[in-house]
Amino acid sequence: MNKIFLGKPLHWLMISLTTIVIFACGLNKMHVSDFNLFISIVFISVALLILLILKTSKQKN
Repeated sequence: MNKIFLGKPLHWLMISLTTIVIFACGLNKMHVSDFNLFISIVFISVALLILLILKTSKQKN
């Protein structure tokens, strides 16, 4: 499995959780009924995901 899923398992877990949250919002038609909340959830979850990946990744000099 390490040849298929490159990267840290924590990164894949957070990407999966973010995908599930955004997909659940879409299934509830939040993008139609409450667009501002939906877009806020998308932006905040993606920002947290990027911050987590940057904090837990090694920086190259």
